[in-house]
Amino acid sequence: MFDGTDAHYFHSGSKGHHWMWDSRLFNYGSWEVLRFLLSNARWWLEEYKFDGFRFDGVTSMMYTHHGLQVLP
Repeated sequence: MFDGTDAHYFHSGSKGHHWMWDSRLFNYGSWEVLRFLLSNARWWLEEYKFDGFRFDGVTSMMYTHHGLQVLP
């Protein structure tokens, strides 16, 4: 059953899946997604008084090739 969650916060289709990590990829170009992620970060900072975050896989977030060498 289609309920729209496949492409609400994530890219749709194969662009929304990281094949090596078997994970979903957020659509950072969407204003709603950015608000969702930033509000979550702010909640953790305010609720638990964190002094920072660690982001792994930033290259995977920035580039469509996920920072991986693609073999021909």
